[in-house]
Amino acid sequence: MNEYDNYIRRMEEIRVLSTPMLDDISDADEYSDRLRENFIKVGQLAAENRIFLDTVLYPLLSAEEISDEDKERLIAFSDDLICAEHFENLDLQMFSRVSDRMAMDVKIHGSVCDKVRGFDLQIANLYEHMNMTQRIHAYPDIAENYRRRGLELSEFFLGLLEREQFKDIEDVEIRQTILTNARYSIAFFEGISNDPEANEKQLMLLDRMLEIADDPFYIDLLEDFDWIYHRFRSLQYYAMTVEKHNAAGYSPKQMETILSRTQQLKRLWEGNAEHLIEILDSDDDEHSIKMMLKRVEYLMGKITREEYLDSLLEIYGYRDSNSYAPGKIYTNLIIPMEIMYALDRTNISEMEKDLLHDNYQDVLSYAFRMPNGNTLTGMLEYLYDIIDGFIEIPSCLTFEDMVLQMIAAIHPPTYVHSLMVGQITECLCGHLLRLMPEKLVGVLGYETAEDVIAHKDEVRDFAYHAALCHDFGKISIIDTVFVYGRKLLDEEFNLIKTHPRTGYELLSRFASTRRYAEVALGHHRWYDDSRGYPDDFETAKSKSKPIIDIVLCADCLDAATDTIGRSYSKGKALSEFVEELEEGNGSHYAPYMVDLFRNCDVEKDINHLLETGRKRNYRNTYFLLRDMHER
Repeated sequence: MNEYDNYIRRMEEIRVLSTPMLDDISDADEYSDRLRENFIKVGQLAAENRIFLDTVLYPLLSAEEISDEDKERLIAFSDDLICAEHFENLDLQMFSRVSDRMAMDVKIHGSVCDKVRGFDLQIANLYEHMNMTQRIHAYPDIAENYRRRGLELSEFFLGLLEREQFKDIEDVEIRQTILTNARYSIAFFEGISNDPEANEKQLMLLDRMLEIADDPFYIDLLEDFDWIYHRFRSLQYYAMTVEKHNAAGYSPKQMETILSRTQQLKRLWEGNAEHLIEILDSDDDEHSIKMMLKRVEYLMGKITREEYLDSLLEIYGYRDSNSYAPGKIYTNLIIPMEIMYALDRTNISEMEKDLLHDNYQDVLSYAFRMPNGNTLTGMLEYLYDIIDGFIEIPSCLTFEDMVLQMIAAIHPPTYVHSLMVGQITECLCGHLLRLMPEKLVGVLGYETAEDVIAHKDEVRDFAYHAALCHDFGKISIIDTVFVYGRKLLDEEFNLIKTHPRTGYELLSRFASTRRYAEVALGHHRWYDDSRGYPDDFETAKSKSKPIIDIVLCADCLDAATDTIGRSYSKGKALSEFVEELEEGNGSHYAPYMVDLFRNCDVEKDINHLLETGRKRNYRNTYFLLRDMHER
């Protein structure tokens, strides 16, 4: 096994260690002990990865020339870093660095075949990044940059499909790569809303892919190409264009074409099911095709909403809720999402409330049983869409509870961190109400210390729930938070910095969480607004400023002292953190924080939370994971 294979092995091991399965864990204490032991191992593996990156990969990628042997090694390494077949990314940023270098090498001086090989990696890199960053709605330019570059690169592959150019290429494998990437490049239209020009171009390109499948010229040049699969994928792309209640905004005439193509997809499957099941390693597409056809019929008014919901529920009944193969993930998560989009949000019946409740519980249960995070990439797109399109019914499930449970399922350490920050914030706020209530003036509109004291329960409850929700924006970049196997790269840290505004936008949508939004937005801003992110928000102008400052402190305190869920930190003692408070007094932290932490009652309570409280939170997380896993 070479150094590249060892890196892959370590990253796979880290993924398993960071989300241990409960099957061989007997109780809650063993769960927290196992996590602590696992993250020590994660830290050791990450150190080995850094050595490989610093001494092998980075020097090779920065070399003036790369040998053919090393290029082949890098291509094989890239195939292991992301697996398009299973929709799983092991290390997308390392894949990006390799593909960027390979593309740079062939861009100017490479032959057509060299460019095809180099750009084959690059187009996958750009799509995976676009798909990931489309979840960051607060910063749409990030995803649009990847989309623009991907569409530009797709023109290269589409140009090579012109008859004369395609015929001049003698390498059959290169021809197959060209056609495959030309078809694949259509995926860069995903997520575009209400753009008639883009819609027309996407359908035109899909028609082009279908025409090629019937053209003797291309069939003769690619005798061994799987034309059934090519046609299936092209028609499947057609059927998927109207996801999220036709969010792209296709016209009635275009919808007629989409319906016709979806009907063709159904007939193609029925006539070639055995072959396609073997290629796809799944039979679940039969159910998803039925769902797609019903969706188009509903959007065109050919069936009623009630008929559509009945069809969705019938198809959903055939799902395999224990499988996490790509097709199974799609059926388990796309149908709950489609049900949400089909409901009339302004007039939801009691029966539909029950339907939503069951939907949410099914989605959460499926997420909680995810095996070792190994299907995270394939699931995140749909899980985030469900959060993004969430319908809150107070008697069903609140947005706060839904996101907290989703975080617990996807990344338990972030869930425990949220609980800790909530409890530390509640503790500090309670002591501040007792010792310095004037510091909380303005919170919830209370303009005097007397008003604050008179409404202390409301103030403390607000502070606690705002702190619980402070990291909700991380749900959009949880796969970046999940990077334990090496140091975060600058581009990854830039993604991390988007989570406060994403959290702000998510929380602002619901009456139940709207008042917590500015706390989420400001919890990484320094007390004096001199540093932190986002840099376009001044916490001094927020009526929630005191709570923002408390949550900032609680967030830093938990991050600094956690010894269980963080591989990169041994954990500071409380006294060390108080020294940090003193150093940042009046700049990073509110001036009264040092005095607060010097109070013996505060110190006693905080120490209890950091010891007993944290253990309790990990215990409760274990019980939550176990209970949801067994549903």
